Amino acid sequence: MHDPNDLYDTTFRLFTLQSPLLRGKTQRAIDLLSVERFVDLNTNLHYFARRYNAILAQHDEQRDSLASVRGTRFRRVEGLYYDYIRSQSTEVRSMLDRIAAMPLNRPNEGE
Repeated sequence: MHDPNDLYDTTFRLFTLQSPLLRGKTQRAIDLLSVERFVDLNTNLHYFARRYNAILAQHDEQRDSLASVRGTRFRRVEGLYYDYIRSQSTEVRSMLDRIAAMPLNRPNEGE
């Protein structure tokens, strides 16, 4: 893990994928750890905020005005899915607001 890292505990633990049979997995781990959204909390939260907003926007665009009357076989499951996406979107927004409210550089007491 890269340090500093907002998403993972960077306390040293042995982490190896060195095997001739796992060479592809080693490269995949290196690739994943090179993407900022996997190691920076703020970037990760913004990524999911955009994903959730896109899912909800697409759902609203596809909504048929008669769907509530006609219904579908998957109406209940679809409702649960979009309720979950809405709740996760709200949680992500809350976390982003908390990060934004944090002081970036707090001066040390007594300086």
